[in-house]
Amino acid sequence: MSKVSLKFGPGEPSGFTDLMTATFNDAPPARILRELLQNSLDAAVEAGVQTARVRFEVSFLKKADVPDLSGYTRTFRGAVKYHRRVGNGRLSDPAQQVVDTIESALEAESILTLSVLDNGVGFNKRRMTAVLSDGSGVKDNSAAGSYGVGHFSAVAASDLRYLLYGGVLKTGHRIGAGFAIVAGGPGKRYPRAARGYLVKKALGGADSDRFKFAVGDEIPPIILSALSKIRKKWHHGSAVIIPAFNRFGETPPLTEIIPLVAALNFSAAIHAGELVVEVALEDGTLRRVDRDNLKDLLESVRDRVRSFRSDTSLGGLRPSGQVAWATYQALVNGRQAEVATMMGKADLRLLVPAPLERTRLDLFRNGMWITDNIPELGPSAFDDRQEFHAVLMPSSGSELHRLIRKAEGPMHDELSPKKRLNESEREQLGTALRAIAARLKSEVPTMKAETYSPDDFLVVPSDGEGAVGGSATYSLWGDPVIYAKARRDQQRIDTVAGEKTRLEPGGRGGERSKTPRGRSSTQRSRPLPFRSTGVPDGPGRYSIEIECTQPVDNVVLRFRIDENADATCDRLWQDEGVVLTAFAATDADGTAVASQLESDAEDAGSRLIRLQGLVAGTYRVSMEYKVPPGFDEAVQAPVFRVDLHRPLD
Repeated sequence: MSKVSLKFGPGEPSGFTDLMTATFNDAPPARILRELLQNSLDAAVEAGVQTARVRFEVSFLKKADVPDLSGYTRTFRGAVKYHRRVGNGRLSDPAQQVVDTIESALEAESILTLSVLDNGVGFNKRRMTAVLSDGSGVKDNSAAGSYGVGHFSAVAASDLRYLLYGGVLKTGHRIGAGFAIVAGGPGKRYPRAARGYLVKKALGGADSDRFKFAVGDEIPPIILSALSKIRKKWHHGSAVIIPAFNRFGETPPLTEIIPLVAALNFSAAIHAGELVVEVALEDGTLRRVDRDNLKDLLESVRDRVRSFRSDTSLGGLRPSGQVAWATYQALVNGRQAEVATMMGKADLRLLVPAPLERTRLDLFRNGMWITDNIPELGPSAFDDRQEFHAVLMPSSGSELHRLIRKAEGPMHDELSPKKRLNESEREQLGTALRAIAARLKSEVPTMKAETYSPDDFLVVPSDGEGAVGGSATYSLWGDPVIYAKARRDQQRIDTVAGEKTRLEPGGRGGERSKTPRGRSSTQRSRPLPFRSTGVPDGPGRYSIEIECTQPVDNVVLRFRIDENADATCDRLWQDEGVVLTAFAATDADGTAVASQLESDAEDAGSRLIRLQGLVAGTYRVSMEYKVPPGFDEAVQAPVFRVDLHRPLD
């Protein structure tokens, strides 16, 4: 019987920092955990289980429990010796850092290990070959996701760059394997590759004939133990085991990171009861994520308006907390509809008006968030419709589902049909997405466009320093011009049911008032006779000067952080309102004018200023404000958009 050991085949003598390894070394923890969850969820869908169960376990192992650690160590020492000789006695700084990390892991008295267990379809010979490939070989084109390159992201979680896999099928058949990435070097008969495979024999054949795997009792004990747990708990499933788990560089504990990753990216599956996640640490701490606590998890990050910084444990994770919360609202409160296309069915959740006051569509596949950038379904396709939030979920097993999965990127967080689909497939997907767009348009109220006068101006420091408190001069960009298309907060809504509706003060999809059926509404959104400029008066204070060219009885001002820049013009933000804490409005003589603070949404705080009884002349509004949570650290001297509009009442 062949011995299970790490077998290194022929290949280029690459170093410790080859391109592929370096790519995964830069993967933030959230992306790695997301990928592990995605593979387990897809495998559960393929297995046909009602609820996918994924358990993360952290434990300590003896060195002797790591399969063929002696063979790994021998290969590693030989690679270090060879590359030092090639480098005239030294390694490059990045390579030396990798070597130091591996040395430290080998010298530890015990090995910290992260195991990811699930109740998915498990591994057979074909799937195990695929998971050991580099993503260019075997693919599984069934309901589950593709195997291969995504799994390699977990290499960054192991200081040994060593991963183990095991699977047990519904029939009880068990299989085990693994791989390690060290560095290439010379061999007895040929140059040795950097990657070694934990198998009985490397056959060098194509696809499923590449390896002879360990099965049954031949499987190394550490993998066999994990499979026994799976067999006892769920009867079938798979295990991913990460020896020398590095805790992602001492980031917050997994009991904090994993629940957020699951909630932000798998809200559709968790809400539907299709995914339950558990995290068990070595000290006995246990955390569970399921439908019962999903709302609390998302609510805890609902005020985070931007994605997490790249230098944090959740770096690169999308969507933001604010968007994830809004998407959850659409899942829970949205109107459900099933859309039939030529490529299969899709489930829709549609919420009108949109929680974020802008049109948004989020694509989920198998309950996992993929992207909000969907061909044929961009917000611009619905310019004549009231803002809505939709969640799109293609039916598992449909041709639409297959095309979307094939068009996804390797980390399943984008959709690129032009790169990944052939011409026929692109046309099929486009036809299906256009059918979904048509269905959405039939469900969402239309908006009538009128003429308007643009009422916001960007004011920037002319010296480019972004200073406040009078230390910089400010200039105005642009003059009022009449356009034929109305901005959304000056448009009138027509419902598909035939009842006329129009926006109330503040606009943006709030409460609607109805005009009786059969009677046409003659209310128009007229150009406003205003010009405005503004300057910051100091931290938390801002002033705007308004020039009114004719009498106006009623006008509303809304202040928002500009969607393109702060005062330094080097940051991008999405349009966001501010809460006003105090204000004063006077005419050119300093006499107070009739005014009041108002809220544009329930519990949103005072965000609007209403001015009444204005005559032609110049007015000054001085205000004190506070920016929304999440902006405080980044926006030191925000530039404001000042929206002025006449209420339609």
